[in-house]
Order: sequence, then structure tokens, then C-alpha cells
Amino acid sequence: MRGSDERSVWWSRVADRFGRLRFRWPGPRRSRPGEPGRDRPRAPRLALLLDRWPRRLRLTLLRPRWDSHSRFEPGPLGLLGVMLSAMAVTLLLIQSGSGGGAAEGGRAEEPVTVPGPPDGELRVMVVGDSLSQGSSGDYTWRYRLWSHLREAGVEVDFVGPYDGVYGLADREFGKQDYADPDFDTDHAARWGTTAQDLSTGAARVAAEYRPHYLLLLAGTEDILAGEDADSALEGVGETVSTVRVVRGQTRFVLGELPPVEDPRANAEIDRFNMGLVDLAAQLTSSESPVVVARVADGYAPASDNWDEAHPNARGELRIAAAFADALAEPLGVGPAYRRPLPEPAVGPTSAPEPVAEESEDGLVLSWEAVPGATGYRVVQRRVGPDPDEAVVLPVDVRADGDSRSVLVGALFSGARYEFVVRSFKGRDEGVESEPLPWVWDDDPPPGPSWLRVVDGGATVEWEEVEEASHYEVWVRALDCGVADDRRAPVDGGPYASPEGDHASEEPVESPVPSGGPSDPVPDADPGPRPTPTPAPAPTPSVPEPEPVTPGSDCERRDGLGPGDGRGWRTLGPAGEEPRWSVTVSGPYELVVRSYRDYVEGGYSDSVLLARG
Repeated sequence: MRGSDERSVWWSRVADRFGRLRFRWPGPRRSRPGEPGRDRPRAPRLALLLDRWPRRLRLTLLRPRWDSHSRFEPGPLGLLGVMLSAMAVTLLLIQSGSGGGAAEGGRAEEPVTVPGPPDGELRVMVVGDSLSQGSSGDYTWRYRLWSHLREAGVEVDFVGPYDGVYGLADREFGKQDYADPDFDTDHAARWGTTAQDLSTGAARVAAEYRPHYLLLLAGTEDILAGEDADSALEGVGETVSTVRVVRGQTRFVLGELPPVEDPRANAEIDRFNMGLVDLAAQLTSSESPVVVARVADGYAPASDNWDEAHPNARGELRIAAAFADALAEPLGVGPAYRRPLPEPAVGPTSAPEPVAEESEDGLVLSWEAVPGATGYRVVQRRVGPDPDEAVVLPVDVRADGDSRSVLVGALFSGARYEFVVRSFKGRDEGVESEPLPWVWDDDPPPGPSWLRVVDGGATVEWEEVEEASHYEVWVRALDCGVADDRRAPVDGGPYASPEGDHASEEPVESPVPSGGPSDPVPDADPGPRPTPTPAPAPTPSVPEPEPVTPGSDCERRDGLGPGDGRGWRTLGPAGEEPRWSVTVSGPYELVVRSYRDYVEGGYSDSVLLARG
């Protein structure tokens, strides 16, 4: 086995060093249809066999490729020997790929017998571009296929020089941000690699990892870069031929290209997929069969891709199912994928975990980046007071390393909010975060430090509070007694008893002030009573307005304000200005309260208000 491995490595170096040999026939090139020119002379039988291939798919072997790090430097005779050996191998491949060539009598080609899987653990190598490597947050179709084979009891070992996905955020190739990393992640796919690129290093990789089965999905990058289907097919054909130089019994599964959202590219993809079937038929042999995985069958890029070209979880499943079907029949590896295909969830699988912090500019929401997310959406809802509907905030997400953040403004102080962050990969929604509750700026503003009555009791003014957005007026009726001459004054009077403890049953005459009027003394024998004649009513005079002070019989009920004292009631918001036009009549006690949006602030001291 060691000698076989050494020969494989030697052949891989040969293939890498000398690249491709293009067969060129003497004489003028044969004209293309519709192209002026002369037909070339009749070619030999080998040329006729090669002409059955597409023009750009004729096998190549020995174009020199110099590598400064190479260890193998053959001399002229060695070069000649290598070239002759490689040509012999190529002729065998051509003979087997064409079924031995059609007989001159027109005999039909004999069918190729497909060998069964080798004994023991099967080494499978996935070769391709971004569709096979996948990007951060993906399961990848490799995961889907590996899970399918393991569930079916197939002993399989995925092999290759790489084991990571492509990082969309930092553009690194070896990220381990799989949606589920619990599988055999080895592969030989590279983001952005064309089929032509793959053909140059395929032999070296195959010699090192010795796959029994090579699953090749390549050509999309070529076509998206502007190349045509022939160029992509040429790269696929050369990959197969160079791998066979070092691993002659490798089984190949060539994947059709899934459609994308580009009409020009899809036209070339259709041509590629039709040519791939013919290419596989020409390349296949009894020792190294080549089959096609029907990836394009039923593939819908609008729902199976997360962007214009790359598969989401649904697309991954379709690709894996196509390769599983091709491995099952005719290669005999595992069962076909079960139908109907399940409908997996798409988008990032990890939920953001936002935290909040108040700043001078607003509320900062931050979270760790979700693997694979290309964007985020922040939803805000006020849950109280005055609940409103959830709205998507038009905010820009700021990236700082692995951290993401947004600045939320225009929040009402004292309001209770909920924030939800949802990630996206392309157009696919991911898992949303748990609602983050937050009360914005709930420090209460102080009450006005002074309060006064002006304009003869018609207006109340107070200190303007910088932290307040508006004010509220509270009033409470003063505690006033009965105002008549039978009430005993607090300091004694005509109705006070000589002892001062009980009221006298008879009124006590008060002395008449000196010089003051006195009641007339009735006559001892009065005459008949005269008929009363009413005097004309006096014309009332209009008093000058002046501040009104409650009488001495009205006083505050207690020294307590609203919330602690009894009898207080609000007259509602008084607006943003620090003044209020009086709208009540009578003796009242009045205070003013500060507000900042929904935050209830402090109260002022009270003033007495009497207006009647």
C-alpha cells in the first residue's frame, strides 16, 4: 500500500507540473458552422474519436507548469518518458470514455458495467466552489448528505484539505461557524473557485486523500464571472482526467448546476447541464464510472437560495438529495433520499441576545453578531402607558468587531418599551430575540421651587423646571367655618361666657364706642305705626380689582400635599409654560407638579387662592 501511495503522490506531482496536453491536428482548423474557411483534411481515427467531444473538452496532459517549491526535476529523457506514459494513460481513458469507439460497421456501443462500492469505509471527497463550502451559519449540503449516509448505516469518511466554511463578515475561509458542526466537515471546496481553477490542483489533492468517490459541483463561479458553458465544462472534464491519472479507479458524481437569478447566467447553466450528461457518458468507464446528480431538477432559486446564487437550508437539502440519489443508483452507495423532501427552516439559527444602555444621545441596543447574518431588524413597541403597535425602526446597524449595535432615539421618558432583534441572511429571516423590556429615562424631575398668584388672583406662575416637559395643577378646597355673629371668636367676644368655658344664655351687651351711634330708646306711649315707605336702593359701586386674600375663617386642612393629604384633585395638564390661568372660584389651596413625558415629578409648595 505504501508503494501505491508513493506512486500516487509521484503522479500528482507530474500532473501538477506538466498540466495539460492539448491534441492539435496538422492542417487548417475545421470551420465552425456558419463560419467561412476551409475544411481540414481527413483526420486519423484518434482525431475522429476526439471530435465526438465538445471542442473545449479534448483531454489535455502535458503543458509545463513550473513550481519553485517542486522537488521533482526530471531530465530530458525523464520528461520524454513521463510524456509517453501520460499519453498512453490518456489514450486508454479516451478509449474507455467512448466505449472503445464505434466500429466501422456501425455497431452499437456496449454498456459500461458499474462496479459496486469497495469494502470497508468509503472515502468521499466533495470538490467544488462556494455552493459546496458554504458560509458561516450554514449547515451545508455536505452535512445533509453525511447525515443521510450515516442514518442509512453507510460507513463513510469525508476527506479533503479543508474543514471550515467561508466567513461572510471577515471573509476568512476557515471559519467553524456551522449551524451544526457535529459531522465530518472535511472537504475540498473553496469559495470563489472556478472549474478551471479546480482542475489544476485536483490530482495533487486526490493523490493525498485517495477518495473512492469524488463528488464534483463546479461551474457556477465560471458562468457568474462571464465565462460560457463550454469553459466550465472543460474545467470539469480536465478535473476528472487529471484525477484519473493518479487515482484510476475513482468513482465520480458530477452535479448539475442549480439555476440562479440571472437570465444570462441561466441560459449558460442550461447549456452546461445538457452538456454535462454527454460529458459523463464520454468519460465513464467500467473501472471509473461517471454519473450525473440531477441538482437542477425542481430547484427554485427564489425559495431555495438566500441570495441570487447560494443555497439556503432548502437548497442544501435539494443538492444533497440529488447526490444521494446518484450514489444510490447506479453506484450502489446507500439508499435514495426519502421523498417528499422535508421543509427545513431557513435563515440564521441563533437568536440575538440584545442588552440596553442609556446614553446622552439615546438608548444603545447591542448584541454579539449572529453567525451568517447579513443584516438585522429591530422592532420597538410601547407597552405602557398608552400601548402602541410594534414598528420596525429605521436604524443603521453599527459593526465593531463581533459586536453589533443600534442607537434608538425619540423615546418617551417613563414609558415602558419592548425591543426585539431579528437576524437575516440575505432574504431569509432568522430566529428573533426574546423581548427586551426597558423603561426609558425614569428619573423624576423636581417640583417648582416657588409659586405665586398674580393678576388679582387670575394667574398662577411658578419656576420653570429644566428637566420638565410639562406641568399639572392640583387644587383642594380650604377648610372654612360658618361666618355669622353667633360664632364665638377664638379670643372671646359678646358670645363668650364670663368663665370662658360655656356660652351665656343671655347676650352680653357690648359697650358703645365713644362718639359712635347708639340704638334709639323707645317712647313709653308710642302712637300708631306708620306705613313703611321703602327707600330707593343705592347704586352699587364697582370696586377696583385687587389681590384677594382668603378671610381669616379659611385655612389649610393640613400640611400635606397630593398623595398624602385628603381632598386633592387634579385639574389636568397645564402645558409646557410655567403659568396657568385660574379656572376655579372660591377659596382653594393650589400646587403644581412637574412631569417629563410619562415620568411623574415632584410637587411645589402650596399657595392660597381665593376668587369669588
